[in-house]
Amino acid sequence: MIHLFSHNDLDGKSCGYLAQLAFGDNCKISYCSHGTINDRVEMLLDNPKERKTEIIITDIAVNEELMMRLDERSNAGGKVKLIDHHATALHFNGFDWGHVQVRYDDERLTCATSLFYEYLIENGKLKPTGALDEYVELVRLYDTWEWFDQKVEAKRLNDLFFILPPDKFEDQIMERLKGDSFQFSETETTILDLEEENIADYIKKKQRQMVEIWDTWSLGEGSEEKTYKIGILHAERYHSELGNEINRENPHLDLIVILNIANKRIGLRTIHDEVDCSIYAKQYGGGGHPKASGGNMTSEAFEKFVVAAFHEQPRRIDAPKNEHNVKENPDGSLYVNNHREVSKIYSEDNQTWLISHKTHPVDETFESYQEAENYVKRHFEGWLMRDDEAHNSN
Repeated sequence: MIHLFSHNDLDGKSCGYLAQLAFGDNCKISYCSHGTINDRVEMLLDNPKERKTEIIITDIAVNEELMMRLDERSNAGGKVKLIDHHATALHFNGFDWGHVQVRYDDERLTCATSLFYEYLIENGKLKPTGALDEYVELVRLYDTWEWFDQKVEAKRLNDLFFILPPDKFEDQIMERLKGDSFQFSETETTILDLEEENIADYIKKKQRQMVEIWDTWSLGEGSEEKTYKIGILHAERYHSELGNEINRENPHLDLIVILNIANKRIGLRTIHDEVDCSIYAKQYGGGGHPKASGGNMTSEAFEKFVVAAFHEQPRRIDAPKNEHNVKENPDGSLYVNNHREVSKIYSEDNQTWLISHKTHPVDETFESYQEAENYVKRHFEGWLMRDDEAHNSN
């Protein structure tokens, strides 16, 4: 008998679908969160009736104590396999039963589903098909965020994963994976089109609610101290879409923190290569990818992201329909903040950009308008004034 433990997101559950195809009724599957994985694996290890059960863990890792217990089980002749793609789990490669790979040789990012699919094929448990190849690649593209520049169907697959009841999604996927190709039905396409409209409206609403704070942090003695400008949102759904779109709309922020008070979880998203969300998330018992990670709503996180941010006011969005006070105007673009302080971005030579704040010049110069705007939003929390406001301020 095989017992698969896997994460409960699209990547983790897709490993379960592959296991069903490969092992049939000989496989029991437990989908786990980061908060439940250790208890469930420990329960199996403590059960004398499960001594001969083969253990496979995908897309999620166990703590150090259970890692050593799994190694003891493997050394005693038990079958153990862990397959993951998170950099935070690379230490499992120190064991014969661990396989953690973040990138392929061609620099493509991996996911647990793609690694597990290859493992099953290499061991003669599955034969590749067109449908399986297409589905696994969609999961990989979504989980690594490569879909954004390549294939929107990957994002739509994840949308469908959350829209449909879990059992119905699984039934439809399993049936389709047995065919020659993987495609959405007309009904699913209609549902997904409507969902995209809902997501767009939700993102606009949440953008207006976001507050911004500074956070100076380190992981402890000997760790490098860093200072981040962070956007904070409260949201129960669409975390990936929110994080990606609001990061793109607010490049002056280092990362976005999305809070779900009901589940006591925090989501972290960034678009900047120099920011690693998985390292930042370690403060809150979490981890994940450099650009997308999660953590727990610890008391420290609550104090920082809820209590400290409570008295902050959201920064308004830039005026969307201006004709005169527009961006990249060399004669000057005016910004204002919640304190009614005015900033001006202008250029004297059409090459470098300058800033004045409350009529006082800022010492720095900027090679692009975007860099100057990032500075205004990052340090003065300003937004582009409406035409009528700009006219009255002159």
